[in-house]
Amino acid sequence: MKATVVSMLAALALAVGVVFAVRTPAGPEDFAPVKVTVAGVPLTLDPRLARAPSELARPALEEIDLVFAMPDFAPAGRGARAKAGDASIAKLVFMTLRRVDDKIEPREKPARLYARFLSPVVEAHPAGLILRRFEPGGPYDGEQLYMATPEGRAFWARCATPTGQLPATCISEARIGGLDLRLRFDPGALGDWERLTAGVVRMVEGMGR
Repeated sequence: MKATVVSMLAALALAVGVVFAVRTPAGPEDFAPVKVTVAGVPLTLDPRLARAPSELARPALEEIDLVFAMPDFAPAGRGARAKAGDASIAKLVFMTLRRVDDKIEPREKPARLYARFLSPVVEAHPAGLILRRFEPGGPYDGEQLYMATPEGRAFWARCATPTGQLPATCISEARIGGLDLRLRFDPGALGDWERLTAGVVRMVEGMGR
């Protein structure tokens, strides 16, 4: 009966796109570092960072999804993810490591890709970022672009307002250690963007050592 309920909950979470997992006991061996290759780059991972631990059974991957908690960058752990609407989800950062995009470097996207779709109005953000809104009718209609000056090369985040059961979400990208990475996080983390950026650099560079 318990297994049936767990299966039903997991299926429901997948159906509505909600981040959800069931906490399971973990032994010491679960925390042993795991060596994998992502897009040809060798990494050593804490298995508790893996959003889907089963991926770690394959030593060669094209990309991998990780999840950690702010502000201490602790692994979210197996089963430590939250339901949409739960206040704890605001502390989670989802990170995808993947192959480098040869067409455009992430730090160039604000100037080369997004600029032509932005409203000319520039607004200030309390964390020292600038805010530009995307023009209605464009491919990013309803989203906002937050950038560190100049031109978001040090940090940028594209943020969307809540829709349906999906919470407000920001997306940021960077290139570190021979990989491109995409971050997804709650807009509340924008105020801590410098800590987030520095912590992610340390984390990814540490995986490659």
